Amino acid sequence: MARSRGVRGAASWCAIAAIFYLLVRSLLYAGVSALLGLLQPGASLSKPVGFSDVTIGLLQLFIGIGAIAIPLWCMLYLTRLTSRDLRITLPAPWSPAFCLPVFLGIANAANLAGALLTNLLGIEVSTSILPSGGLELAVQFLVLCVMPAIAEELFFRGALQGLLRPCGSAAAIFGPALLFALLHLDPIQGLTALVCGIFLGWLAERSGSILPGMLLHFTNNCLAFLSLYLRFYAPSSVSFGVELFVLLFFPLFSLWLIYHARQQGFRFGAGLRPGVDVLEVFSSPAYTLTIIFLLLYTVFLSH
Repeated sequence: MARSRGVRGAASWCAIAAIFYLLVRSLLYAGVSALLGLLQPGASLSKPVGFSDVTIGLLQLFIGIGAIAIPLWCMLYLTRLTSRDLRITLPAPWSPAFCLPVFLGIANAANLAGALLTNLLGIEVSTSILPSGGLELAVQFLVLCVMPAIAEELFFRGALQGLLRPCGSAAAIFGPALLFALLHLDPIQGLTALVCGIFLGWLAERSGSILPGMLLHFTNNCLAFLSLYLRFYAPSSVSFGVELFVLLFFPLFSLWLIYHARQQGFRFGAGLRPGVDVLEVFSSPAYTLTIIFLLLYTVFLSH
């Protein structure tokens, strides 16, 4: 009973933090756009007339960091969450040679499923154009690869998972992963984010640290960044070949690794903390309403 009540409270705080994150990000975006408009009439983040790519990239970096840092500070101040719960520590022994290919395998399997759904449903996908090189490309690398790997792992696998951890590993992994997926505000990207969030949450529980997850998250971002860069600046045959290799090789290789690991007695559930059923997170009205709101926002308002 105590754990059941605990999961309602922890899931509620996770939901509040997720909505606060969305609010802070929106306010920072609006504030920066308004500032650009004051400095250059007619300019905004969506129409950065008169501002360099480096300036816009640094402002995007500021928004991304601020949207995580402000809710995280509030959670540390207002909830029972402590800095130790974030698990910014050296991990217990873990196997990068197993975890990295498996993570890339499930991520690219989800990407492949998302691409198929996109084609079947006739959804138009817009892609950002990367600079060809120089400082502009370096700033975009920080924005798209480095910052999300550090900040998102700190917030979702660190703070939100830390709040739910006393309720057991299942709830601690699933609750933040679902919020992580829906906060992408894109149904196709959300599918990949969900499976990646579950794996990264599992790894944080098994290793006792969020640092391995940051490494895996960063590597996956780098692969996506490379594919996007090649799409614009490499011959189409090279770009297509690299994307096809990544989409097919890692899922197949990860299946092979999992099969052989299970033959040797490996179990994903080994070493996880027992606790409440994973669906107990929906016993929190705040969490359930947040999930419904994010679903509706994603489906009806973001497109």
